[in-house]
Amino acid sequence: MITEHYEQVAELAGAEAGKNAGSWVIDGTTTEETARRILRGLDDGDPEILDMQPAPLSGEYAGESIPELSEQYGIPLDDDEVATVFETAFSEAYWAEVERAARYQVEGA
Repeated sequence: MITEHYEQVAELAGAEAGKNAGSWVIDGTTTEETARRILRGLDDGDPEILDMQPAPLSGEYAGESIPELSEQYGIPLDDDEVATVFETAFSEAYWAEVERAARYQVEGA
């Protein structure tokens, strides 16, 4: 029961973190061609594009190490199942945001 609670919290936290990370990929300086290349890469499963996603629990950036995230969200990310839920939600939200922003860049408002 407790694990299910932690998994639910991890899913929400991972989605929030993934969306936030994805929002940094496309910005006001991103060209339409770059956005098109990203969309093509997503459609084709291009490893160069897919490798753009940061590892959500790598600790590469400030505030994203397992201890920091565990404290921030109150979940045990050292638990493999909970960490997997976090990482999956992060990835799904990251790519959804990147794709949304790239499509907006290409298609306009």
